[in-house]
Amino acid sequence: MNRAPGKNKFWYLFGPFLIYWGIEFVGAMLAALVLIIVSVPEVMQSVTWTDSMTNEEFAQAAVQMQKVLLDMAARYQVQMLAAAALLTIPVLAVLYRRDRKQEQIQNLPVNKKAPPYQYIWTAILGISVCIGGNVLIIMTNLAFSSSSYQNASAVFYTPPFPVQVICLGFIIPISEELLFRGLLFKRCRGMMEFLPAALSISILFGFSHGNLVQFIYAFGLGMLLAYVCEKYGSLKAAILLHVTANLTSLIMTRIGFLDWICSAFIRLAVSVVGCAFLGAVMFVLIQRIDEKPEGADQTGNPGDSGLTKDMFR
Repeated sequence: MNRAPGKNKFWYLFGPFLIYWGIEFVGAMLAALVLIIVSVPEVMQSVTWTDSMTNEEFAQAAVQMQKVLLDMAARYQVQMLAAAALLTIPVLAVLYRRDRKQEQIQNLPVNKKAPPYQYIWTAILGISVCIGGNVLIIMTNLAFSSSSYQNASAVFYTPPFPVQVICLGFIIPISEELLFRGLLFKRCRGMMEFLPAALSISILFGFSHGNLVQFIYAFGLGMLLAYVCEKYGSLKAAILLHVTANLTSLIMTRIGFLDWICSAFIRLAVSVVGCAFLGAVMFVLIQRIDEKPEGADQTGNPGDSGLTKDMFR
């Protein structure tokens, strides 16, 4: 089943990512400009200006102003990232709706949507993956061996907690899911089987996080996000899992739950085993969802939408 236009496959597959990156870049620049304008009084007060300043003193003052601006940018980086992501959501949503309309116009087979009560399984899976993944990262010492990961974590947890929840818990995950699962994965899925499509987009999703620790975590999470998107026949399942995982991470850090777990080896071991067991149970429940389009045979035709069930057995 090939849904991609024959002459524009590159744009069909990578166009949404380029659009996303372009909007994010422009949005980040606008957010930075607003921050500079709003912060002018504070920046000016950080330096003592006199009419008799020498060139050397003026240069030192300029360096001091630059340092203050960089400190502010680091302090508000999460808000600026969220503002840029917020700008991408309407554009990505329009592209996503257009793809779904094209499926209807072309009468393409679409996976059945799972009943609403089964969405709780994705939320529980998100909690298990978040806790288990973070504990494993700590146990393998990856978190302490990556300075870029530590710097990113410091930036993410700098804003007030309500800001973290809104920006990292909702805005950014929704934006990412619209792009990576709603557009890129679904478009790849229209051209290839589940596994290569999920692997390709999960690798891209991992690289977008900028360091090795987050790449590993994001890659594993990305595979699960693609799987639930496929099985539930809806992007809402992937959004719920992603939002739940992010909120769990924020809440654990806020209340010191992760530090408490890591303070004793027995807690670490119990947490890993418990999360693995609970995650496996949720995965089995999700695996049993019949996502095949109405009228599809046991092999998943038309469209091979049942392939994921065989691949994950």
